[in-house]
Amino acid sequence: MGCDIHSYAEVKKDGKWSQVTEHFNDIYSDNGKGDSPFDGRSYTLFAFLAGVRNYDRCEPISELKGLPDDVSDDVRDEYMYISDEWHSVSYLTLAELLAFDYDKTFWNRRVTKQTSPNCWNGASLAEEGEGKIISYRDNLGDNYFDTLKELEALGEPENVRIVFWFDN
Repeated sequence: MGCDIHSYAEVKKDGKWSQVTEHFNDIYSDNGKGDSPFDGRSYTLFAFLAGVRNYDRCEPISELKGLPDDVSDDVRDEYMYISDEWHSVSYLTLAELLAFDYDKTFWNRRVTKQTSPNCWNGASLAEEGEGKIISYRDNLGDNYFDTLKELEALGEPENVRIVFWFDN
């Protein structure tokens, strides 16, 4: 069973948060724009944002914070739709995302190992001497930083945030 992220961007104007829609690149939408800043299944991203499926064994950017008290009505409605199926709910401001030292390195312990004939596990844990030392920047990849640029276009970093949760 896989795990997916549900992510939303919000912008604060006049003291109130509102959801951003049709802003992010989305190759599956008719107009090429979507509502989700982080879409798709990337366990590397999930590990960094929330420690979810952390096969890499990286240090997450933050402890989980839960749903913000002042979340926009639209995002709250999305969350409440089937909230009993969600887990690892949190949010991060763009300021927090930009302040992280992406050149910091860690020992990425995710490796692929053969578990039986014709069967491989891509989420195996590296033993001493396996895996690799990698920067967060290289581990997260270009798409992550492209999304940060899209978020930067929305406003001041302390007035832009992502709200997210996961399902299994």
